Amino acid sequence: MLKPRNAPTEAFFASLIGAAGGLLFVLMGLIQWQVEDDAAWIRFPVIVAALELLAVGGLVAGLRPARLTAAFLFGLVALIHLLAVLNQGPVWIRVVSGVLSAAHVFAVVLLNTRPARIHFLGGQR
Repeated sequence: MLKPRNAPTEAFFASLIGAAGGLLFVLMGLIQWQVEDDAAWIRFPVIVAALELLAVGGLVAGLRPARLTAAFLFGLVALIHLLAVLNQGPVWIRVVSGVLSAAHVFAVVLLNTRPARIHFLGGQR
Protein backbone atom coordinates (compact mmCIF):
# COMPACT_ATOMS: atom_id res chain seq x y z
CA MET A 1 0.00 0.00 0.00
CA LEU A 2 1.72 3.14 -1.19
CA LYS A 3 0.98 6.55 0.24
CA PRO A 4 -0.56 8.79 -2.42
CA ARG A 5 1.24 12.08 -2.92
CA ASN A 6 -1.66 14.24 -1.79
CA ALA A 7 -2.80 12.07 1.14
CA PRO A 8 -1.74 13.17 4.62
CA THR A 9 0.37 10.93 6.82
CA GLU A 10 -2.52 10.60 9.27
CA ALA A 11 -4.75 8.95 6.67
CA PHE A 12 -1.93 6.61 5.64
CA PHE A 13 -1.24 5.48 9.21
CA ALA A 14 -4.95 5.02 9.96
CA SER A 15 -5.21 2.80 6.86
CA LEU A 16 -2.15 0.87 7.91
CA ILE A 17 -3.50 0.34 11.44
CA GLY A 18 -6.85 -0.83 10.08
CA ALA A 19 -5.33 -3.35 7.67
CA ALA A 20 -2.75 -4.68 10.12
CA GLY A 21 -5.27 -4.85 12.97
CA GLY A 22 -7.74 -6.86 10.92
CA LEU A 23 -5.10 -9.31 9.76
CA LEU A 24 -3.70 -9.69 13.28
CA PHE A 25 -7.20 -10.44 14.55
CA VAL A 26 -7.50 -13.21 11.93
CA LEU A 27 -4.11 -14.55 13.04
CA MET A 28 -5.34 -14.65 16.64
CA GLY A 29 -8.40 -16.59 15.51
CA LEU A 30 -6.26 -19.04 13.53
CA ILE A 31 -4.04 -19.71 16.55
CA GLN A 32 -7.05 -20.25 18.82
CA TRP A 33 -8.60 -22.51 16.17
CA GLN A 34 -5.49 -24.71 16.28
CA VAL A 35 -5.37 -24.72 20.09
CA GLU A 36 -9.08 -25.35 20.72
CA ASP A 37 -9.73 -27.36 17.52
CA ASP A 38 -12.94 -25.41 16.94
CA ALA A 39 -13.57 -23.62 13.65
CA ALA A 40 -15.90 -21.13 15.33
CA TRP A 41 -12.84 -19.16 16.47
CA ILE A 42 -12.10 -18.01 12.93
CA ARG A 43 -15.54 -16.95 11.66
CA PHE A 44 -15.93 -13.66 13.52
CA PRO A 45 -12.34 -12.43 12.95
CA VAL A 46 -12.69 -13.06 9.21
CA ILE A 47 -15.92 -11.03 9.07
CA VAL A 48 -14.35 -8.18 11.05
CA ALA A 49 -11.20 -8.24 8.90
CA ALA A 50 -13.27 -8.13 5.71
CA LEU A 51 -15.16 -5.08 6.97
CA GLU A 52 -11.93 -3.39 8.05
CA LEU A 53 -10.28 -4.06 4.71
CA LEU A 54 -13.30 -2.59 2.91
CA ALA A 55 -13.02 0.54 5.06
CA VAL A 56 -9.28 0.71 4.39
CA GLY A 57 -9.95 0.36 0.67
CA GLY A 58 -12.27 3.35 0.87
CA LEU A 59 -9.61 5.35 2.72
CA VAL A 60 -6.96 4.48 0.16
CA ALA A 61 -9.32 5.35 -2.70
CA GLY A 62 -10.01 8.70 -1.03
CA LEU A 63 -13.79 8.35 -0.99
CA ARG A 64 -15.50 11.16 0.88
CA PRO A 65 -17.66 9.06 3.26
CA ALA A 66 -14.78 6.66 3.96
CA ARG A 67 -13.36 8.72 6.83
CA LEU A 68 -16.54 8.64 8.92
CA THR A 69 -17.29 5.04 8.01
CA ALA A 70 -13.79 3.91 8.95
CA ALA A 71 -13.83 5.95 12.17
CA PHE A 72 -17.13 4.35 13.19
CA LEU A 73 -15.94 0.86 12.28
CA PHE A 74 -12.57 1.28 14.01
CA GLY A 75 -14.34 2.54 17.14
CA LEU A 76 -16.66 -0.46 17.08
CA VAL A 77 -13.73 -2.86 16.63
CA ALA A 78 -11.93 -1.16 19.53
CA LEU A 79 -14.96 -1.86 21.74
CA ILE A 80 -15.02 -5.49 20.58
CA HIS A 81 -11.37 -5.87 21.56
CA LEU A 82 -12.07 -4.27 24.93
CA LEU A 83 -14.71 -6.93 25.53
CA ALA A 84 -12.05 -9.56 24.86
CA VAL A 85 -9.73 -7.84 27.33
CA LEU A 86 -12.39 -7.87 30.05
CA ASN A 87 -13.45 -11.45 29.31
CA GLN A 88 -11.91 -14.57 30.77
CA GLY A 89 -9.46 -16.36 28.54
CA PRO A 90 -5.79 -16.81 27.80
CA VAL A 91 -3.60 -13.92 28.90
CA TRP A 92 -1.97 -13.53 25.50
CA ILE A 93 -5.36 -12.94 23.83
CA ARG A 94 -6.23 -10.32 26.42
CA VAL A 95 -2.89 -8.53 25.96
CA VAL A 96 -3.02 -8.56 22.15
CA SER A 97 -6.65 -7.43 22.22
CA GLY A 98 -5.71 -4.54 24.51
CA VAL A 99 -2.98 -3.44 22.10
CA LEU A 100 -5.34 -3.78 19.12
CA SER A 101 -8.01 -1.78 20.96
CA ALA A 102 -5.57 1.03 21.69
CA ALA A 103 -4.35 0.99 18.08
CA HIS A 104 -7.90 1.27 16.73
CA VAL A 105 -8.68 4.17 19.06
CA PHE A 106 -5.49 5.83 17.81
CA ALA A 107 -6.66 5.29 14.22
CA VAL A 108 -9.95 7.02 15.07
CA VAL A 109 -7.99 9.95 16.50
CA LEU A 110 -5.84 10.09 13.36
CA LEU A 111 -8.91 10.17 11.14
CA ASN A 112 -10.29 13.10 13.14
CA THR A 113 -7.21 15.29 12.76
CA ARG A 114 -7.44 18.43 10.65
CA PRO A 115 -5.25 17.18 7.75
CA ALA A 116 -7.32 14.01 7.39
CA ARG A 117 -10.60 15.94 7.49
CA ILE A 118 -9.39 18.38 4.87
CA HIS A 119 -8.14 15.54 2.67
CA PHE A 120 -11.43 13.65 2.68
CA LEU A 121 -13.73 16.69 2.60
CA GLY A 122 -11.68 18.59 0.02
CA GLY A 123 -10.28 22.06 0.21
CA GLN A 124 -6.98 23.84 0.71
CA ARG A 125 -4.28 22.33 2.89
